[in-house]
Amino acid sequence: MHDITVRQMAFEFPEEMDPVVIPGEPEESYGIVAVSLLLPYLEPYMIRTMKLAKKEITDPELVKDLEAFNGQEGQHFRQHIRCNDAIRNWGEFPGLRALEEELDADYRRFSETKSLRWNLAYAEGFEAFISATAIGTFEIGVLRDMHPVMDQFLSWHLIEELEQHTVTFDVFSQIVGSYPYRLLVGTWGQWHMLRWLGRTAKYLMSADPRMETEFGGAAGAKERNRTLSRRAMKHQLPRILKTYLPWYTPHDYSMTGDLKQMAADYTEMAVHTS
Repeated sequence: MHDITVRQMAFEFPEEMDPVVIPGEPEESYGIVAVSLLLPYLEPYMIRTMKLAKKEITDPELVKDLEAFNGQEGQHFRQHIRCNDAIRNWGEFPGLRALEEELDADYRRFSETKSLRWNLAYAEGFEAFISATAIGTFEIGVLRDMHPVMDQFLSWHLIEELEQHTVTFDVFSQIVGSYPYRLLVGTWGQWHMLRWLGRTAKYLMSADPRMETEFGGAAGAKERNRTLSRRAMKHQLPRILKTYLPWYTPHDYSMTGDLKQMAADYTEMAVHTS
């Protein structure tokens, strides 16, 4: 059993929040906002999948981890709803409704028509990707440049992703255990998720007139995207690629002392823990 703490937090989101959460960095900001918009649909899907998996798990310690995983996921998507409401209150993004309805329909269809093994492979593909990304994000220190409440909020979320990072892998391994299947469905799931994120971020930027008036138009975007690509190639892509290897296991990673201290700090900040 792993140290997975379910924390009920009380982040103080403003009534309205500028979606450019990293000053001067609209591409990165809208990518982060797109992830926040994704999670109120993805995480309930993950919870549904893991509840079904629980019926087939025989290891009582893994059952406890699974229950804590679902507890954390439930807190995550509720906080993202609050964050997303603050961003929607800032400006008009009428095209979001269609994008979100499409995503909601996809995850409901996966739950209703796909097998448990398929949904577990999708879930593990996401968790492997987000855990690798979280490690790189903390290494870069990008969250420190954000709006303070977003820094605090996203740091909490990513810390909890690292606490729970072995659960979907262990559940998949016990119920399915096929490396080729994990790779096939997991990478498709990452494509599905990243495609939606890219379309959503692109729409959000197209709806923000500041892309031309304040952020340098196409020339500014080209330079910023070059910097983002170099950073991803150095800090995140190598970790993501390792998750595709046959011998990959998230158990090879453990949180550093600094991250453990951050987790302890969030436990102290929490309204309630379990």
